[in-house]
Amino acid sequence: MKVASVQIDTVLGDMEKNIEKICEFVEMCVEQGVGVSVFPELSLTGYYLQDITPEIAVTPDDERLAPLKKLSHYIGIIVGCIEESDSHVLYNSAFYIEGGVVKHIHRKVYLPTYGMFDEGRFVGSGGKFDRFVSNGFSSTILICEDCWHFSSVYIPFLKGVKLIFAQSASPGRGYKNSGMFGNTRVWKNMGEFYSRLTGSYFIYSNRVGVEDGLVFSGNSFICDPYGNVVAEGSVFDEEIITVDIEESVIRSARMNLPLLRDEKPYILEKGLKKFLEGN
Repeated sequence: MKVASVQIDTVLGDMEKNIEKICEFVEMCVEQGVGVSVFPELSLTGYYLQDITPEIAVTPDDERLAPLKKLSHYIGIIVGCIEESDSHVLYNSAFYIEGGVVKHIHRKVYLPTYGMFDEGRFVGSGGKFDRFVSNGFSSTILICEDCWHFSSVYIPFLKGVKLIFAQSASPGRGYKNSGMFGNTRVWKNMGEFYSRLTGSYFIYSNRVGVEDGLVFSGNSFICDPYGNVVAEGSVFDEEIITVDIEESVIRSARMNLPLLRDEKPYILEKGLKKFLEGN
């Protein structure tokens, strides 16, 4: 099965244009034989929404998603959006669309509220990291800041996920002579570590372009289960990065480094219980 990490620029607050662009890239993915495609964080809406956040929110049955649902009969699609729940709480969410329906929703758990970020003012936080099946592979989705917390990977790791899809809208910081932003190196370090630690493919999609003075750093990439960056995108261009997912590579990585087999979650359970009880 082939996966694609797609990095695109988006128009702030213009869902119609963003969906149109995403559909164009999805069609190209279909032509390339891709089974699952992942787009950046908030790819339907743009990132720096602030006061227009409520205006751009969608639900899983929103009619505006119809073009994506139609294409999802040929390919799995992961997009980012502002989701409005039945209780009218807004979330920074990822929708996995397959077979004409939204089959899985991940709500961003960890909201950055430091430096240039202030997400907690505008959206609520999710409360779990789930496993779902994408094109036959056990998978999970993380959204940007989620990746900076061990808990985001640990539960999916215990559940044996084989594909970790990570969405991001990471502004570039510290442009280097090597032709990449400093934060890109950090993201690659993270992807290399998580893929190696879990014996999974790590598929990272970051956006490009400029929005309200922020320059997004691109350099989307895919790591294999041995922690190798096997494909990566450029800094500034919209593009599709693809890799063939090989079950045999997952199998050999987990047999050579049997961390999942040897993990002891009950030790963590005991330690957390004592910590929460103040001991």
